[in-house]
Amino acid sequence: MKISSARAQPSPSPELGLRERSKQDKLRRIKQAAREIFLEKGYDAATTREIAQRADVAIGTVFVYAEDKRDLLMMIVNADLDAVNDKGARVLQQDGALIDLLMAFFGLRYKYWARHPQISRPAVQATSDFLAASVDRGEETQRFYARRANIYAMLGEVVRRKQERGEIGSDASPELIAALFVTIYLAEVRRWLSQAAPKPAGGLATLRALLELAIRGLAPVGRELTAMGMGD
Repeated sequence: MKISSARAQPSPSPELGLRERSKQDKLRRIKQAAREIFLEKGYDAATTREIAQRADVAIGTVFVYAEDKRDLLMMIVNADLDAVNDKGARVLQQDGALIDLLMAFFGLRYKYWARHPQISRPAVQATSDFLAASVDRGEETQRFYARRANIYAMLGEVVRRKQERGEIGSDASPELIAALFVTIYLAEVRRWLSQAAPKPAGGLATLRALLELAIRGLAPVGRELTAMGMGD
């Protein structure tokens, strides 16, 4: 009989398994409580104490999972936005006119934000804090901000592909053009969400017009330098 020399691996401790399940259950209750209270009272009026009470945990337990109220907000939207990003990445890999790809990509976001404006408004507002170096950032907030670099990279790759195929013309770097598209989106999505009941169709129509203007430019053909103040 051949005897295996491999040592048997120790089985997981039942106590550790129970502890992990308890941890996950508390996290689930905190996320659910935060979502419910943000929807009921609005982000600004909600408090971490109320969220802790609704989740039936000590307020100190809430801060084990999130640094502050903003981190709780980001905890709610991060998993959803990861899924939106994954779908958006697949959209951008398809063939099609640049404007159509952009609208399909940003359209996924508009449809997500329209679901619960009470949560969407403060989440979108948080993106404007990205450059504020003094802002303390919890783990979930850092994760939220880190997603933007991925968006820039995905859009920049699409622009580069279109430039290489001669489908769009510009001497600007793909990264700069991608930044322009994101800037237009961020400004417009905040304006759109300020409405009492934002509807994706109306918001996307305006976004498309702005993006088309950015792609087309303002100068007449052959007079780009004059339009930029660089002509004779």
